[in-house]
Amino acid sequence: MKKIDKFITPGDYSPGTHVDADTRRCEFDIKNEQIFFGREKPKIVFAGDSITHYCEVNRFYNKYGFVINRGIGGDMAHIMAWRFTADVTQLSPRLCIMLVGVNNTWYMDEHIDREKNDFDAAEKRECKALIEQSFRKMLEEAKEYGFDLWICSELPLGEDIVNKDIRNRYIIEINEMLKGLAKEYNTTYVDYHSALCKEDGLTMLDGISRDCLHPKSNGYELMKGVLEPLLDEYFSK
Repeated sequence: MKKIDKFITPGDYSPGTHVDADTRRCEFDIKNEQIFFGREKPKIVFAGDSITHYCEVNRFYNKYGFVINRGIGGDMAHIMAWRFTADVTQLSPRLCIMLVGVNNTWYMDEHIDREKNDFDAAEKRECKALIEQSFRKMLEEAKEYGFDLWICSELPLGEDIVNKDIRNRYIIEINEMLKGLAKEYNTTYVDYHSALCKEDGLTMLDGISRDCLHPKSNGYELMKGVLEPLLDEYFSK
């Protein structure tokens, strides 16, 4: 099992330009250093995009011990994979819970085949391949450094999201790919999607999000209802 013996500060993802991940780089470097050189290591690192960023993880999951949040609003799968070593691996967690990928799809609104009422097929393949490649990188690294990485489903989107029907169908495709990765790597797939969907199996339940994307407290309670039994079993071993 490999171990990181020198503290990592990766710098900005794209110097001279802007990506959302860079907005918390200084904050995370300062916090990561305290953990890296401290004696207590986190039981769980929650990582990913704004769905994680906005979750008060210690309000929901503090019974498992030292848990930390390394989500960044607007982050994408390939950038999460780039910062994974600094924000997850070097912290020596027992478990990482990863939820990221939907932000990779927003650009695809410019690539819609109106005859088929769907995203362009080539763009879909390219986007999904980048998400898959990013998760594989993180899964391989977690395996190499001896901690577990759980893969979370993308969440459904609510009624007011532009091109909601097209994107929600694509989210189903992405989730099938993520579920397949979890099976391939013998890890846990956390199916938030089913718990947050209407009966149509596509659209987010009414009343659990402030903007048809980010959960409110009751939405995070539904997510806890999915994750907590899995964590209880995991930590009981």
